[in-house]
Amino acid sequence: MKKGRLTSKMTLIFQLSPLLLILGLMPAGAYGKAPVCSDVFMVSDSLETAEFKVSRSKVIIPEKLSSELQKKLDANYEARNEILAKRYPQLEFVFKDPEAFVSSMKQRFDAQKKITPEDPRVFNFPEAAPTMKELRSDLEKFRLELVSQLQLQKRTLINQLTHTTLGKRSEQVETITKTLQYVKQLQSDIDTMISVNNFPYRDTVYTLYYYSRIRGIFQFKELGTYYQIAKYIDMWMHGYRRLNVDNELRLYESKESPILQVRSAKISHEFRVAELPFRDAFERKDTLEYVVVPSIHALGSSALMHVLPHKIHIFGATNTPIEADGFKRPGGLFWMHDVRHESDRYMKISAYKKAQNLTASQEKTLSLLMHQWHSDFLQLKKSTTDEDVKEALEHYHFYTHHDVGVPLIPSMFLNHHKDGIAVYYTFLWHKKNAGQTPKFKNWFENTKKAQAILTQFWQERLPLEKQLLQKDPVKINNWEEWFPMSHRDVKTPVALFNQAIESKLPIRMNTENSAIEGTLSKVVYAENGQPMFVQFSGKVQLVDGSGAIIQGQGTDVHSQGYSTPIGEIKSIKINGLESDLSKIAPGQTLELEYNSGITVRGELKDLINDVASAPKILSFKSAEIKAGERTLYKPGWSGFDLLMSKAIQSVEFLY
Repeated sequence: MKKGRLTSKMTLIFQLSPLLLILGLMPAGAYGKAPVCSDVFMVSDSLETAEFKVSRSKVIIPEKLSSELQKKLDANYEARNEILAKRYPQLEFVFKDPEAFVSSMKQRFDAQKKITPEDPRVFNFPEAAPTMKELRSDLEKFRLELVSQLQLQKRTLINQLTHTTLGKRSEQVETITKTLQYVKQLQSDIDTMISVNNFPYRDTVYTLYYYSRIRGIFQFKELGTYYQIAKYIDMWMHGYRRLNVDNELRLYESKESPILQVRSAKISHEFRVAELPFRDAFERKDTLEYVVVPSIHALGSSALMHVLPHKIHIFGATNTPIEADGFKRPGGLFWMHDVRHESDRYMKISAYKKAQNLTASQEKTLSLLMHQWHSDFLQLKKSTTDEDVKEALEHYHFYTHHDVGVPLIPSMFLNHHKDGIAVYYTFLWHKKNAGQTPKFKNWFENTKKAQAILTQFWQERLPLEKQLLQKDPVKINNWEEWFPMSHRDVKTPVALFNQAIESKLPIRMNTENSAIEGTLSKVVYAENGQPMFVQFSGKVQLVDGSGAIIQGQGTDVHSQGYSTPIGEIKSIKINGLESDLSKIAPGQTLELEYNSGITVRGELKDLINDVASAPKILSFKSAEIKAGERTLYKPGWSGFDLLMSKAIQSVEFLY
């Protein structure tokens, strides 16, 4: 029976393989102008870096992130920056210090916002000058090719007959003529930037997108039989629509966003979830949430891994079709393919940061750790003697962290790889059929070995992640729950909390017999994903079940915000002795321990009971609230009013 079921499952996987591929879990190829994918897509990486000495069998974690560890992380980051900046001189401005580059771009954005608030993305981006000059040169080469093709087409019998009988040019001649006009217009716009030495950030990104589209307009006919069939699935999945040259020109003149042409197929669920928020974040006028860097050069695995911890998204503009993950994509389609994978990556790191409630300091340290962990991986790969296992390690590592967008974080890898293996095997099978067979033999055996090695690798680094978070990482089972989805109805509690925080709209958070009214600013989650501490900003009031303000709990008292733990209380100590709620009285020193692990300690000043004489509000003279080693409220922050509530029942928006 078991064998039969297993056979049926495996048969179903292969029968549904085309469907699985459309799920959008396929690698984003490398970027560039190389005609041979094997030279571009999976570049062999022998990057030497400052090594962080960590035993594969045991990791000794200090009680706190020490200054010594911080120095090692900084040294590794600087070493990687230096090597990659030399390896990719055309993108030196990114790789020499990715975080400094993002900071510089944000400063330019903020300065421009004061001048042109209607479009602050027109600040000068001089780093793009070499790329724009290369584009100008390639467009001239393309223009000369078009002129030559036009002359040949004019001499064809079809054109001569069409001109003689209908008095007009053939369709081929019309298309080439209009494409020439488009190319000249694109060249003129680039010439203007070059002549005044001003490269508006927005215009450089848009120009690379439209260049990529027009370079790819004739490339679909170059694709082989397999790709002629597969291209429709690929375009549908990535939301790319082929246009004739007239509509391409209209698209260019309208300056429509290069982040999204049309919605991706519904079956490409992760792409569809991420696409609109990713575009909206790019087009924001209040802040530069991330930086798009268009590239016309091939990048290797380490280069793509190097920007993963940072708010940098690299899109590839190519003048020739590139083979990757079983598809051969012409220019514009390849760009949109990169957009989809980058949006997926954006969604997953955003979800992680929200789920863990990362502070700015934690984000900075995590970024350095991600760099170090990739250095550790390179050392691990270098030490692997079996060449097939080494290739399997690189392939699965790259697939997971770049192609699928899983952050270089222990808990993220350990949670993901268990669920994605069926799609990965189907992906390998698809690549083989497309003539892009992976370099390692015995896929199942060597992938299994690679998985075991990588599982141990990340398990050894999990304690450091926990130490940074000061808790066990919240497991993310549903990306949408933690990701801003402004374009759809929000249903899950976590998504509601996130919507409330992001919108800054007033809400009423209802508990069993009371409610908090105000602007939610933060929610801290327990290991099981349930909220255990909430924080409000600005004016807040506590109300009873009828909506009346609880005495002494109005906005005059809570004019600067309010916070409270939520959940079941596990134990109570009064003046150091075990007790229960019925014996609480003002003047006592209370210690409350919640099932979530939160502890509250302080001197009770007053309390308010409900109609059943059970405590409803505990007012402390001062209080200390902790979740493990993490401090949520300090004694020096003045008094603290604790709302006794076991769970959040519902959330209402008050607008």
